[in-house]
Amino acid sequence: MKKGWYWPWIIVALLVATAVGQGVMLYAATHDPSMAIEPDYYRKAVDWDTQMAQDSANRALGWTAQASVGGVDANGAEVVVRLGDAGGAAIGGARVRVTAIHNLDGARHVEGTLAERADRSYGARLPLHRPGMWEVRVDAVRGADHFTASLRAEAALAPARPTGVVASPPAR
Repeated sequence: MKKGWYWPWIIVALLVATAVGQGVMLYAATHDPSMAIEPDYYRKAVDWDTQMAQDSANRALGWTAQASVGGVDANGAEVVVRLGDAGGAAIGGARVRVTAIHNLDGARHVEGTLAERADRSYGARLPLHRPGMWEVRVDAVRGADHFTASLRAEAALAPARPTGVVASPPAR
């Protein structure tokens, strides 16, 4: 064998290793379930002026919103939104829709309509099955008034319910 015959193979091996490494990184970048793109982001960009007008309308109304997410269990979680006017009084009689997005699962949007409760808050059980931080996008309409807000709420795991099994005391 000739001296130095292995150098071309080393160069080929380095090129192949580079191509395989880039292929692995491309696969990881395109198959990450936590990676998400805003749905219809182009329409959202085109409607930028509409969003700015809605932000101005929100400020003119003077409404505020608070969101909370109850404990997560197999049945989902309770989402509650409280709307307040400029004076802090609860706002009733609105139609409230929410979109909930978990920080680690941005591709999955959970939407629902919240029903008004006796205390003038709005709530419903939605299929939220992950504890952690949620973005809650609120869309409230009362008569001619339209209010939107994007809020953050943290959900914890619901405490485990007793199964009805009674432990007997240890034998003596």
